[in-house]
Amino acid sequence: MIRDRIEAGRLLAEKLLKIKIEDPIVLAIPRGGIVVGNEIAKKLDCKLDVVIAKKITPQDNSEFAIGAITYDGTLYKGEYWNYYADESFIEEEIEQKKTEVKRRVELYRGSSEYNINGKTVILVDDGIATGATVFVLLNWLAKQNVKRVILAVPIMPASMYEIMKKQVSRIEFVEIPTDFAAVGQFYRKFEQVSDEEVIRVLESYRDRNY
Repeated sequence: MIRDRIEAGRLLAEKLLKIKIEDPIVLAIPRGGIVVGNEIAKKLDCKLDVVIAKKITPQDNSEFAIGAITYDGTLYKGEYWNYYADESFIEEEIEQKKTEVKRRVELYRGSSEYNINGKTVILVDDGIATGATVFVLLNWLAKQNVKRVILAVPIMPASMYEIMKKQVSRIEFVEIPTDFAAVGQFYRKFEQVSDEEVIRVLESYRDRNY
């Protein structure tokens, strides 16, 4: 059991400090991932930024991710995508989620320009369940000419770990349980993170030179 996201970030940072990482940048998935990512970036003394995606879901089940999308339209289509691909809602859902991602990019960063060419990206979230958001961000990173991608996530199901380890250079984790229902069950404290907190953390990195 992990105390909170701060402890999760510190535990991951300890593991990452043992690895030789050239030109690192932490890209955190908000909102919860920003707290974890902040602890990692502080320990590694590197830049922290956010990268954003939204799950694409059926109209009747907003928790069931059939895919995900980024601000530039990069898509991930999950295993159930084809069951819904011809439904009338799908195009509207894609556009709506793409618009929402753009709004959050503007809110958090003010720009959709990323300077990560040649960097080692440490992609961070507070946990993985279905993996849709991470999968689409890996698709996006594949187009960004980065050096390599390290996935740093405190919690993910063991079955997801087996899939994810084939997609990245390395994975660092705290727990990979076989009995998994939700990310929050592995934290003692798992409160919502506000937009204001995300912005505050990001602003603390704005004037630093790396």
